[in-house]
Amino acid sequence: MAMLQSVEGLGYGRKIFSDGHDDFRSTARRFFKREIEPYVKEWQQDVFFPADVFRKAGQAGLLCAGIPEAYGGGGGDFLHHAILYEEHGFSPAGAAMEAGVTTDTAAYAVYHAGTEAQKHEWLPQFASGEVISEVGVTEPHSGSDPRSMKTYAKRSGGDYIINGQKMWMTNGPIMTMLVVAARTGERPDGRGQVSMFIVPIKGTKGVTVSKPLELMLKSAGGVSQVFFEDVRVPASSILGGEEGRGMSAALDTITTARLAMSARIVATCELAFLMTVDFVKNRDAFGQKVFDFQNTQFKLASVKTELAVARIYLDELLARNVEGKVDPVEASMAKLWISEMEGRVLDELLQLHGGAGFSDDYPISKMYAFARVHRIYLGTSEIQRLTIARTI
Repeated sequence: MAMLQSVEGLGYGRKIFSDGHDDFRSTARRFFKREIEPYVKEWQQDVFFPADVFRKAGQAGLLCAGIPEAYGGGGGDFLHHAILYEEHGFSPAGAAMEAGVTTDTAAYAVYHAGTEAQKHEWLPQFASGEVISEVGVTEPHSGSDPRSMKTYAKRSGGDYIINGQKMWMTNGPIMTMLVVAARTGERPDGRGQVSMFIVPIKGTKGVTVSKPLELMLKSAGGVSQVFFEDVRVPASSILGGEEGRGMSAALDTITTARLAMSARIVATCELAFLMTVDFVKNRDAFGQKVFDFQNTQFKLASVKTELAVARIYLDELLARNVEGKVDPVEASMAKLWISEMEGRVLDELLQLHGGAGFSDDYPISKMYAFARVHRIYLGTSEIQRLTIARTI
């Protein structure tokens, strides 16, 4: 498609990035073109992509690029992490791999809150792609309020015994380790004290991972439920080495996750915009190109403006987050506005595709479908508004 020639430079040359960041972007973009795009249709038929994709990403130096070399990472900064998410969103195949090669959220949980021993043990395995992980907070009856969770970890000698259930665990079928949030005691207000545990999935007695859940659309990735029945783990598995640090660890991690996801969303919208411009310039209707209708031009003008505002706002937050100067409320504001913007933008862009936009032959169909869930996970739009409103 001619469109693919027009996107080669997108993402480069932004003031917040150095030449080294641009080199990393090139590596990531080549990886998605070489290792993902040719196979994604096949993986959709198989329901899931192979775990080997993570090992290849590790060999390419894409995983944990923002984590210090002392822990096996790439020695970069948060912007490297954001670039990986952007390139995932900017790849047409990325829309069919919603979970994808982004397990760095769990890696950052270990990096921010783990003990030195935990960092040295687990982070090199994240970086190599040997560990495929997620942070397990959400449960069937408690989503964005982790203090209401029912998963419980009880002390038993030198171990903890975990019972409970987690929902919406990305990369579930190929996951090897889970950072599990669980109650470890009661506070004076009756709510559970929350702690995090590092729980290997493979070979741990009492851990059951369900088949991928049926979702709104068929993709090359998905989510599973994970059940814990009298799962015994050593006390050394508790993240940070002590009880009660789960909530602070979750907040640190979710700030990183919301900014990274916002970066991915903007990149997806930019790709969808360029795809749509190419489509309407090559599509005939009533004796002229679809692009030549004033209605088309007005819609594209509005979308371009929204993307420009989103890019400027997000780039400021990405740059400040390198220095740790973005608080959870600002991350909520970014996630709220950008995910809501994505819904508006992709609805307009799919409409301009007409019936073609409803076909799997055009990546925008999956972009549109996944845009709907982006207003739900990592905290619903309503939760973001609640978080923001508390500061007013």
